[in-house]
Amino acid sequence: MRDVLHRRRAGGSKPGRRSDGFKVGLAIEGGGLRGVVSGAMLSALEDMGFADSFDDVYTCSSGAVNGAYFITRRTWFPLSIYFDDLTTGVFLDFRRVFRGAGPMNLEYVFEEVLAVRKPLDYAAIIAAPQRLHVMVTIVDELRTLDVHEFHSPEDLRSALRASTWLPLAIRGTTDFRGQRAIDGGVLRFHPFRAAVLDGCTHVLSLSTRPIAPSQAGTPLINRLVARHLERLRPGLGTGFITSMDDYRLQDRPRLARSRLHPGEPAILDLAPLPGTPEVKRHEVDRGKLLDGARSAYRLAHEVLEGKDVVVVPRLTVYPPRSDAEGPT
Repeated sequence: MRDVLHRRRAGGSKPGRRSDGFKVGLAIEGGGLRGVVSGAMLSALEDMGFADSFDDVYTCSSGAVNGAYFITRRTWFPLSIYFDDLTTGVFLDFRRVFRGAGPMNLEYVFEEVLAVRKPLDYAAIIAAPQRLHVMVTIVDELRTLDVHEFHSPEDLRSALRASTWLPLAIRGTTDFRGQRAIDGGVLRFHPFRAAVLDGCTHVLSLSTRPIAPSQAGTPLINRLVARHLERLRPGLGTGFITSMDDYRLQDRPRLARSRLHPGEPAILDLAPLPGTPEVKRHEVDRGKLLDGARSAYRLAHEVLEGKDVVVVPRLTVYPPRSDAEGPT
């Protein structure tokens, strides 16, 4: 995997104009605020000059928003969303539960942050030669949809909204192309599977949970999520538990083996090292989010460049509010 990335970088290879016969995928895990980890890894990839080395980008949950910005080559810009825009009560407030609402406010994310504060260029993503894949769970069909053909900017926005619709954190379901939809990671926990199914010969996987031994049993929070999903659609909760078990018993061991003994397809999984504090799905402590981003950036650089580095945050400026077009 690393050899292919380095050869493509050295040769100035571009998406849509390959000559090596490989299909290289980038799989981006999310997980609510834990997406700051994969977001920082993407910033490292762009800074190291590897952004053009991937043909397709496979995403779900908050990783879908990360991937969308990655396609536009503005990864440092949106990384700040996690610690600047999502650490306020406007986005996350558990008191909303007592009013019958979910604690997360996606309206704020899509109508304010992605539209005004740090605008996402949907049209540029659709036109890009590097294809974005967004995983969406179609509730009534009990299946994961790999959405990679977008009819319009609004269609792409709708796909991203559906993929980030976290069970329990947001009540009910959202609409995607006339169907009830939720978080794309419910029935297929990690998007690296989508890259494999799509025929990638090489996959760089960005995981947001630290490497750790598999634990037996189903955590209480996942049982609660399963009950909620089962009420939305019989079989959905069962499918979620099966997906979690598959990830724990099959996917994580496979990703661990692939770090040492790449197979076919060749998969390299980047994940926080054992002992690294796990960024919680609902983390709002800016210091912990920045620490998670810092360690993830360092890890990506060390693995792909073979050099350890000291990582420090960097500052930039951008026009405020409705005049914002990105960093300058």
